[in-house]
Amino acid sequence: MQHLLDERLVFIGADVRTAEEAIRLMAARLEECGYVKPGYAEMVIEREKVFPTGLPGKTMCIAIPHTDPALVNRPAIGVIVPQGTVLFDMMGEPGTKLEVSLIMPLVIKDPAKQIELLKEMMHVIQDGERLEKIRASSDAGEILSLLRPLEGT
Repeated sequence: MQHLLDERLVFIGADVRTAEEAIRLMAARLEECGYVKPGYAEMVIEREKVFPTGLPGKTMCIAIPHTDPALVNRPAIGVIVPQGTVLFDMMGEPGTKLEVSLIMPLVIKDPAKQIELLKEMMHVIQDGERLEKIRASSDAGEILSLLRPLEGT
């Protein structure tokens, strides 16, 4: 069982103002930690334009930017808690902007596990209380413990 959660992939109070800045921030760390190969950021940014990943949650909007596994070495789930909100287009509705308060990039290696992971993510997204705790936390370890259920996928 590979661990998807890594404290090095948690950014609290990130100074990102656009979806692209958030994706580049995470992609640089993912590459530095060996999760992805060079060029990953561009792939995610291009995919986001066609298949946006903003989702309206119960208490806040979140985004789950991801792309196909061509440049993925191993799977992971990142967490970016931006200082403010970041505009992402809504999943299934390109052009519809959402003010996203939590960005959770998904690094998927095995496409067969993608559906399972997305299902688990939906449970997280619908758990408003958990999202609020993640958003309010200043401790990467606490954020990861709130996301532990995702490790089962």
